[in-house]
Amino acid sequence: MKKFLFVLFAAAMLTACGTAYNTQLKQVQLGMTPQQIVTLMGDKYTVVEQKDNNNQTIMYKDKFKNEWYFQFVDGSLYKWYKEKE
Repeated sequence: MKKFLFVLFAAAMLTACGTAYNTQLKQVQLGMTPQQIVTLMGDKYTVVEQKDNNNQTIMYKDKFKNEWYFQFVDGSLYKWYKEKE
């Protein structure tokens, strides 16, 4: 019984860790502003490209070293994508 509870607990923890950004990413929509993305995803990001305040790309890195890129054109989210290190 103890082994079953341990396996159940471990599975629940791994599932929770695997969804670190899943909840937030489901809410991302094209056209969002950089501030809306920061409010949704958090302030631990890196600016990887910036032409000006309205044209930039920011990157978030999750626990699994996945890199999530958010590209803004004219102050609106143009596209977002994931790259794995």
